Amino acid sequence: MGEFILQAVTAMCPIVFLVALGYALSARGWFDAKSEALTARLVTTIALPCSIFISLTKNFTSEKLVALLPDTLLPIASMVLAMAVGWIATRMLNIKRGRQGVFCTNFFISNTMFIGLPVNLALFGEEGIPAVMLYYVVNTLIFWTLGVNNIAGDTNRARESFFSPATFQKILSPSLLAFFVSIAFVLSGLSLPSGIADGLRYTGQLTTPLSLLFIGIEISHISLRHFRFEKDLAWGLVGRYVVCPLCVLVLVPFISVSPMSVKVFTMQAAMPAMTMLTIVSKQYGADSRYAAALSFVTILFGMIVIPIYMTIVNMWF
Repeated sequence: MGEFILQAVTAMCPIVFLVALGYALSARGWFDAKSEALTARLVTTIALPCSIFISLTKNFTSEKLVALLPDTLLPIASMVLAMAVGWIATRMLNIKRGRQGVFCTNFFISNTMFIGLPVNLALFGEEGIPAVMLYYVVNTLIFWTLGVNNIAGDTNRARESFFSPATFQKILSPSLLAFFVSIAFVLSGLSLPSGIADGLRYTGQLTTPLSLLFIGIEISHISLRHFRFEKDLAWGLVGRYVVCPLCVLVLVPFISVSPMSVKVFTMQAAMPAMTMLTIVSKQYGADSRYAAALSFVTILFGMIVIPIYMTIVNMWF
């Protein structure tokens, strides 16, 4: 177990460092409202779509897509189940208006790329990458549809119909477009010239540091003097680290997938809150400071929880 703990801490330390750096720079006055908005926009419209395209076209082939297709049912079903639990919990716990969508989305969406990828690589090596990417694809697609719709309804405006043109325009984000384009490239066997691909790769590499810096910036706006570990944060931790992975495990007897996929899907479901929760909350006018606090505490608790799940998946599967 000591080896698993060391692997988890090693994967988490750079994440905590970048969040702390964003916090320190913001506290020293490096960022104003305009630069914060620019950082969020740069990540969501430029860096993240490039990262999605490069990751999918690099790690998938048409053969891998076809072979892994049956395994897709488990992450889809587990996220839908976790979303239902999150929706019920939101209403039973009387979560504050403005953060309900973030709270519910946190139950079924996890940090599958920025933290999930390095942790799974450390645990399973290159063999686990296809399953990692499969969960990432489902996680990304559901976040930019159901998750974003939840957060968009967290504002003071009335929730728009899911099938309205305005909602469809929000859902059809640059990241989701990048997903569809990359799938088309994989299935057709097309590839970009190396120079263009390298440019997209360099741009995509901005996603992780900028997202984590932004979380630190948002956390800096939270008065630690008045910071309280309130019930909305406590139950958010339960949703992230108990409900989401359990929804994967309880469905395993009913949905047949490969042993490696079971391990990877469980670990991916047990990752901290998705960093994009904070940025998207900022863009839609939801409670981005709550989202930042949720990201922060799940990252800290992840130092303890992730090694536990590492041990569970290696002992049981």
